[in-house]
Amino acid sequence: MCQALIPDVYIRSVYQIDIEKLQKDKKIKGIIVDLDNTLVPWGKKHLDDKIISWINRVKKSELKICIVSNSNSAHVSEMGNLLDIPFYSSRYKPLKGPFLEAMKIMNTSNKETAVIGDQIFTDVLGGNWLDMLTILVYPLKKKDALGTRLIYRVLEKTIMSFWLKNGKIELIEGKWPQ
Repeated sequence: MCQALIPDVYIRSVYQIDIEKLQKDKKIKGIIVDLDNTLVPWGKKHLDDKIISWINRVKKSELKICIVSNSNSAHVSEMGNLLDIPFYSSRYKPLKGPFLEAMKIMNTSNKETAVIGDQIFTDVLGGNWLDMLTILVYPLKKKDALGTRLIYRVLEKTIMSFWLKNGKIELIEGKWPQ
């Protein structure tokens, strides 16, 4: 199980991703992206210009993109509609169902799909179970849902510190892929 929690890539934010190289070098055709603390700070109901610009770059590149979130349906729907991208709201990440549904929406296979998110126990685990490219980003804010903060973030911080210290993962600085 521990190996299934290790992301393929660990970066600070989605802005470090070189969209064109992701397509060319990694053969990615679709992105499953988490919402809260990946695209927008947890609890926020507005989108900043920087994330709108990033989403527009993804869409212009002809990569398909779909939000998959465990957040409440109204919030996910509102953000998906504002960004004009498909979305799937579920309380079942990291189970395979939400990821399979997103790939169906985008018409991509697991090898053509990257998962981007801020949590190893939902985004990375779910993506790894389906053998997708997993990209872990720093949470945008320290604020989280109470359950996430109390259960997952403490354990996540301990695991990530161990992995970084022992060379299991590396935080990539700058654009990725190189």
